[in-house]
Amino acid sequence: MASLPTYETLKLSQPKPHVTLVELNRPTKLNAMNQKLFDELKICFEQLNIEKTCRVIVLTGSGRAFSTGIDIEYLVDSGTKSAEIDDIARKILHTRSMIQRIQESLRAIDNCEKPVIAAIHGYCIGAGVDLSSCCDIRYSSRDTTFSIKEVDMGLVPDIGTLQILPKSIANHSLFRELVFTSRTFDTNEAQQIGLIR
Repeated sequence: MASLPTYETLKLSQPKPHVTLVELNRPTKLNAMNQKLFDELKICFEQLNIEKTCRVIVLTGSGRAFSTGIDIEYLVDSGTKSAEIDDIARKILHTRSMIQRIQESLRAIDNCEKPVIAAIHGYCIGAGVDLSSCCDIRYSSRDTTFSIKEVDMGLVPDIGTLQILPKSIANHSLFRELVFTSRTFDTNEAQQIGLIR
């Protein structure tokens, strides 16, 4: 790769030959994800998938968190836009379109033909768990806190949790408990249930 592309919400580097490090780069927001970040993830992983000099991708977050999930400001803005639409059918189409765009970015990671390794640290919450679950291999620092937080906010974990996470956690009873209760769990439990190595 002659020169690495630049993004607003991602930082790319090559720490070693053929290894591309992709960092979520919103550290002041603990790498909370907005539409710009989701769109850039999709573009980035589609480009890296065909880049001949890239053989492995490491995905992490800059600062003190992997990701705290979807940016609440982004959710509020999307909700405000949806509230301005009078027709219920168009409101649903607006929400569906937003969810599909997010899912497309996660699919770009899941479908990447290069090995993708998640280097998780700090917090891995909500959509951060979805993002890490799309990676082929997941490693975590000992201080990481995990949670599928959507239920606490009155949301259905519909951007990927229900589809992707069961591939990582074979115990469906435990999977349902984590989704229904939003309880936090640590690195040791994440390793015991097979979410990380």
